Amino acid sequence: MVDTLSQSEIDALLSALGPAEEDDSAPPPPPMFSEGGAEKKPPKESGPSQAAASSSMFGSSSDERKEGRTERKYDFKRQTKFSKEQLNTIQLIHEAFVRLVGTDLSTKLRAYAQATIVSVEQRTFEEFIQSIYNPTFITVFRSDNLDGKALVDINLNVVFTILDRLLGGNGTPLGILRQLTEVEKQIMQKIMVGIIDRLREAWINIIDLAPVIELVESNPQFAQIVPPSEIVVSITIEIKIHDVTGIMTLCIPYNTVESIVYKFNAASWFAAVRKEAAQTNVDAISQQVKSVHLPLIAELGATIVTLQDILGLQPGDIMVTDQLFKNDLNIRVGNRVKFRGRPGILGKKMAITITEVFDPPNQEEELT
Repeated sequence: MVDTLSQSEIDALLSALGPAEEDDSAPPPPPMFSEGGAEKKPPKESGPSQAAASSSMFGSSSDERKEGRTERKYDFKRQTKFSKEQLNTIQLIHEAFVRLVGTDLSTKLRAYAQATIVSVEQRTFEEFIQSIYNPTFITVFRSDNLDGKALVDINLNVVFTILDRLLGGNGTPLGILRQLTEVEKQIMQKIMVGIIDRLREAWINIIDLAPVIELVESNPQFAQIVPPSEIVVSITIEIKIHDVTGIMTLCIPYNTVESIVYKFNAASWFAAVRKEAAQTNVDAISQQVKSVHLPLIAELGATIVTLQDILGLQPGDIMVTDQLFKNDLNIRVGNRVKFRGRPGILGKKMAITITEVFDPPNQEEELT
């Protein structure tokens, strides 16, 4: 007599081979018997349990999704050279830069101007060039303290607004996009000198760029500063002048800053800010003060007269002062005597030769 499996044993066998959770409402499969009366096992099916076993051997993507891990494609042609910390430091540097640019444009245009960072990302130079409109306004500059070049691209919508303000308009942008004339390029190049100087101020805690403008171009294809596959960091800045908004983009290739890329970290950045901020502010203030105009007066002498004498003065009258002919004249800057000199003639104009300089404060004679 051949032993047959009971229904409970069949259910236990199926539950061991099948998935952990089974639909209880489905009826159990009927036992199959061969011609001799012995039970014939049902054919092995490729069910969820087999798929689970297979996926566990090769790393199941479904299990990874359950654990919160997702697959990500990696492009070996586009290597990332800037770390996340370095990109964050670059953003900190250029946050100071956009504040300086906004102030500089507001002063020169006599209008409200604001600059804001939109994004800081790394991409290939080819992708950067393809993202630029043609025509545009590109300024290529170099630094003797770095190994390569960089460029600044400004949208023509902003360029024509700046030109309109500088030439006496109210800042209305041009309705069409066209290349700039030679005169317009010369005017914008002066504006770019100021913007590049603001970039130098923002980078001073990392390196003194001492940037020099090398090329002004309107076609992006003619501004090939590095090979197309070279990695660059692209800083996108939104510029708003009154109601006109446009984009300025700064492109810095990796090979240009490769020698100083180790300085792009938060620790060294904040340490440099704390160490050099005071001296930097003093230098900036001193540079601004040096351009202030001051009155310089050479005094021939002084005397005291009555009001009646002053009212009676006529052309040809002679007034005697307390200044001796052989003595040098006092030269005042504001209300302080800073120099002494001897009068004379240079060409057709009166002149004075400096004979003494009062440097220490205790030697200065204040106005009494």
